[in-house]
Amino acid sequence: MNKSPRVLVLAVQSPFSEGGAERHVRRLTEELVRRGVEADLVSMPLIERHRFDLVRSALSWRSLDLQEIAGRKVDAVIATRFPTYAALHDNKIVWLIHQYRQAYDQFGTPYSDFTSSPEDRRAREAIAEIDRVGLSEARRVFANSANVASRLKKFNGIESRPLYHPPPLAGRYRDGSPGDYALTVGQLVSWKRPDLPIAALVHAPLARLVVVGGGPEEKRLKRLAHELGVSDRVRFVPRVDDEELIELYAGARLVVVTPSDEDLGYVPLEAFFSGKAVLTTDDAGGPLEFVRDGETGFVVPARAESLGAALRVAWEKPEALAALGQRGRRLVQKLTWDETVSALLSAAGLAAAGVR
Repeated sequence: MNKSPRVLVLAVQSPFSEGGAERHVRRLTEELVRRGVEADLVSMPLIERHRFDLVRSALSWRSLDLQEIAGRKVDAVIATRFPTYAALHDNKIVWLIHQYRQAYDQFGTPYSDFTSSPEDRRAREAIAEIDRVGLSEARRVFANSANVASRLKKFNGIESRPLYHPPPLAGRYRDGSPGDYALTVGQLVSWKRPDLPIAALVHAPLARLVVVGGGPEEKRLKRLAHELGVSDRVRFVPRVDDEELIELYAGARLVVVTPSDEDLGYVPLEAFFSGKAVLTTDDAGGPLEFVRDGETGFVVPARAESLGAALRVAWEKPEALAALGQRGRRLVQKLTWDETVSALLSAAGLAAAGVR
């Protein structure tokens, strides 16, 4: 009888924080176990107090020789975010969620605190070298979207294959009657531009908004809602459990997604699994791989006026909105963990080794 393969999923854990990346690696580990793999999750925090902390974190991962644990061979590792792919293993697969974006595509934008100083230049060069070495050692590199694959090719010259997957609560999302609110979900950080849906309410007097998530922008957003005179139409929900999130998706009229150049993001997929149309912007990045204007949702310029115009349509034409959401649902139902896990294990040469 073949023994089950042993696989480690390598992850960055942000202390006191829970986001899509943390949910992603847990679900991947669970899906491997469900298919007969002896899998476990290895995580370390990424400390970012000083520039050298990034290099120090990479060195911590590099010091891990994961060929063998407790006297037993580890058949493969699946690395995810920077700098997990610095870890040593002869059978290393990378499924890249994203790189350290402040050093790459966000550099030179308001979303990166890297400057053109000599210290920051050296830090960016060190990050690029860590990526070059760690990623080039991989037996196969996947990306979680075409957008991430494009960045990897542009900045590092590394080819990768987009590998999509269902969101963490797939199988539990449900459709419900459209309520009186638009829904936005995610950390309240500047590059996700959570101010845009709030400002859009000025141009859509019938629309209401539920904002799910917490973060450093929360106080500013509440102040903005008050200044714009829409605070009575915005509800902030800093934390929800899984069932509350499912219920909010089910009862939404539509879902609004406004990040700048997102990797992929679970929110559009969660919306579609819930039968809801998605409103996003033409510079959203990964969401545009699923959100198609006039087919599964609305794609508009990243301006409050444009978002507001789309919200007015959502409140005026509920039947057309429902049709967009159902087309989105049909699109994402093609995503399965079976295909995702099979691709990862096949890349590691483990597809036929004890997987049931």
